[in-house]
Amino acid sequence: MMLGRAARHARQLLAPSASALAGMRMAQVAVAQNALTVHRAFHSHLPLASEASSFVTDADVDASPSPDFIALERTTPLIHTRLSYLDPATKPEGEAAKAYVPMSAHVFNTAPHQHAMHMAVVYYLDAMRSGTASTKTRSEVAFSGHKLRPQKGSGKARLSDRGSPMLRKGGVAHGPRPRDFKTELPRKVRELALRSALSARLREGKLHVVPSLAWQPPPMSTNKLARLLSSKQWNDTLFLTAPRRPESPIASERGYARPSSVDLMYTDEQLERHVRYVRNFDMASRNLPDVMLMRLHELPPHPRPRLEHEKLPGELHAYQVLQFDRVVLDLGALEWLEEKLGGSLVHQMYAEELSHWQAENAAAEPEAEAESASSIETSTTAPTP
Repeated sequence: MMLGRAARHARQLLAPSASALAGMRMAQVAVAQNALTVHRAFHSHLPLASEASSFVTDADVDASPSPDFIALERTTPLIHTRLSYLDPATKPEGEAAKAYVPMSAHVFNTAPHQHAMHMAVVYYLDAMRSGTASTKTRSEVAFSGHKLRPQKGSGKARLSDRGSPMLRKGGVAHGPRPRDFKTELPRKVRELALRSALSARLREGKLHVVPSLAWQPPPMSTNKLARLLSSKQWNDTLFLTAPRRPESPIASERGYARPSSVDLMYTDEQLERHVRYVRNFDMASRNLPDVMLMRLHELPPHPRPRLEHEKLPGELHAYQVLQFDRVVLDLGALEWLEEKLGGSLVHQMYAEELSHWQAENAAAEPEAEAESASSIETSTTAPTP
């Protein structure tokens, strides 16, 4: 009897209420409205994207999804941010100064994942620990193993040799020993943390894109740069740079699955031009304490698949982005990040989908015009009562 009453009470607690079911229904409708756009996938009788209704009813939610439909994000794959300028002399006049630069939403508009960023910070700091702390045990100190006094008869506590941990300058019991503190973190989590850090900085208004990092040659270049960065509130800033227009290698299955494993290729002319272009800014910012210039194309390549948990000293981490208050990218660094974090693949996918939809709409326009013309002819030839 008691067991049956307890079972009924548990069922009442676990059963969802009417308000909870209504909330779940509203959530399903909201997700369906904001997340899906249906397009023609495998069969010609499926509706076009332009014909799909923007309003989703409860009947649409209750209907079982067809395997012939593919769900795509309705949000645009690009976001735009205002272009900033480092040197006022390079800033154009008029409306040209209000230019916007397109950025990949996959890289710079990701919902920040706080736990992934925390794990990435712990992973980076663990790998930075040297692990060289060491102490000597009682067998390693430079003392004899001779027993100091007899075991009994002295009226004092028992004592062994001079290296006892109880005595001054003796060995250390359970002290630190050299060890490796690095931990493991999957590659996808590291990339998610980096995209989350970049997106968080952009949402805070602390990620800026400049057309170039060209600066005036020395002398007196450091003083002018420090005053300029102070006026822009870019004192604690990470500057990222790379040559423009990298040449992507031949795409392979591994490259599509892991964009970060593909090494971007630059010609010797591009590298030499970039060295000359960034030299003055590097020399001017070298003595500034809270300013760091990082050349992304000089970072070592990503580890091989069997060593994807190994940390590379120069790998760009989320901690390095979060360590500084602001992040400034030039256009070459923007292209490098989009190539390495999969933004270019998203651009390619959406471009293919857009061309597919445009071709379908172009093929459907003559049919619609013919139908409209035939309806006009029938309306004009019809006898008036």
